[in-house]
Amino acid sequence: GVRITPQLLKASTGEFALESILLLKLRGCSITHLGCLGECTNLEWLDLSGNAIAQLGPLSSLKSLAVLNLSRNRVTSLEPLSSCHNLQILNLAGNRVRSLQQLRGLAGLRRLESLRLRDPLAGLAYP
Repeated sequence: GVRITPQLLKASTGEFALESILLLKLRGCSITHLGCLGECTNLEWLDLSGNAIAQLGPLSSLKSLAVLNLSRNRVTSLEPLSSCHNLQILNLAGNRVRSLQQLRGLAGLRRLESLRLRDPLAGLAYP
């Protein structure tokens, strides 16, 4: 699998400083590890759909994140997202969250307007 590195981020965005990245689209890149993604502290819009991501740890430092697409990954724990207080739109369709209890960590996200857990068009849902 692919790990997110400063080189990967700079190559895909053209930015030299990780703090300068505001929008990041890394769809279907075989990413398994979020690596240094947490250093993109000003990131507002993130698309990681169609990867093989299981652990969201580095996302906990993304305080500016408003839009997050994690559809079609291997996520089981949403705990790291509980500190993403600016999160407004979250797509989790096609992951491995098995119970409503696992969604409890999102309860403190006061700005969350849209939470997608299934995508009927793509045939993605939760077991």
